[in-house]
Amino acid sequence: MIERCTRCGTCDGVDRVLNIHQVSARTGDSIDRIRHLRVAGHELYSQAWKSGDSPNAPLRLEQSKVEAWVSARRQAGSRGLS
Repeated sequence: MIERCTRCGTCDGVDRVLNIHQVSARTGDSIDRIRHLRVAGHELYSQAWKSGDSPNAPLRLEQSKVEAWVSARRQAGSRGLS
């Protein structure tokens, strides 16, 4: 029997992969900005990859990386308010 993650339902130890729309919803950056920052070498968005060989293949990024980055930004923001 395959163990399933209770949080996302995927196989145990396998990170959920987000598309660019889901990344945008979590980070607050527009899809166009994500594309531009990825090319510029952004710390999070440069880790995204294309899911195919075509130039218009969709971008993908692991959910755990996005959540860790968003969490770090929130913590940095809350420290700045003190």
